[in-house]
Amino acid sequence: MKKKLLGTLLAVALLVTQSIGVFAADSKTTQATPSGDSVGKYEMTEGTRENFSEVSSPEVLEQILAVNEGTATLESIAGQSEELKAELQGKTLVTKFFDLVPIDGGVKTEDGKYKVTFTVPNLTEALKDVKLLHYSTVRNVWEVITPSDVNYESKQITAEFEDLSPVAVIATKSGAGDSATSGSGTSPQTGVGSDWGIYVSAAVVLLGAAFVLGRKKRA
Repeated sequence: MKKKLLGTLLAVALLVTQSIGVFAADSKTTQATPSGDSVGKYEMTEGTRENFSEVSSPEVLEQILAVNEGTATLESIAGQSEELKAELQGKTLVTKFFDLVPIDGGVKTEDGKYKVTFTVPNLTEALKDVKLLHYSTVRNVWEVITPSDVNYESKQITAEFEDLSPVAVIATKSGAGDSATSGSGTSPQTGVGSDWGIYVSAAVVLLGAAFVLGRKKRA
């Protein structure tokens, strides 16, 4: 009986540790995924130097990567542009910058713009004035885009772009408890931290129980 119980405990402990690995891997996601009509029409990839290879300005590329890494403020992107500074004042990062790429032409509006709908898991009603900070690699300009729809219940955002390149979701944080970041450029939370502690604790308890049973059997 003890042998069977020991085997069961070890098997459960193994599953728990595997689950931890899966959650850790998920923390590397782009924090935004295509949804609705955009599924299969757009690809959203992690904001890396390789994925942002179309950004021709080395300075802009370093700014984007620094904000994603949490070593630069969101406001640092504004540079000398007073208009952009005003747009970014009081804003917080909801997602890191990610690369947005059309598949088979994407979804176009009648006037030729790209229409994109995507899900942002940490979109909450505590985030107001939700907008998109976009760098056009075609026009080499920063712009702040106002979405045509922000649905807090489904956590979906719909917006139109003239062209596609690095994008980040930004907003004004009006309350506590959401998982967005401050304007300091700290990396957005992924929701993994609290689960990590739970699974590690469970693994420790199960492995401890298995060890005790094993010692009793040998005695």
